[in-house]
Amino acid sequence: MSYTPEAATALQGAVLTVTEAAAAGDPASALARLSELEATLLDQLARDAIDQARFDSVTAAIALVRADLELAIQKAEEEAALQEDSDDGPGNSGKPGKPDKPGKPDKDDD
Repeated sequence: MSYTPEAATALQGAVLTVTEAAAAGDPASALARLSELEATLLDQLARDAIDQARFDSVTAAIALVRADLELAIQKAEEEAALQEDSDDGPGNSGKPGKPDKPGKPDKDDD
């Protein structure tokens, strides 16, 4: 027995949520769903609904996906920081500077 049909259904559903979040361009959400998949996997192992070999195989796959998602998050954060830095530079505020106000003419006391 590799896993029971019930375990297969639970794991497939959890994998689908990870895939959907990743496909939507939301690696942070996909990472959270991946943690839920891990919890489901551990639960299935505790229930003897999955054997150790399958557990180890899925755990290894989860580690690879986690590394990819963490890299995607890191790249997005770096790109956001670079964008923020380029927006905050001198002359990059997007607002024109105020012109100097002309001085008020002196009043003559004639």
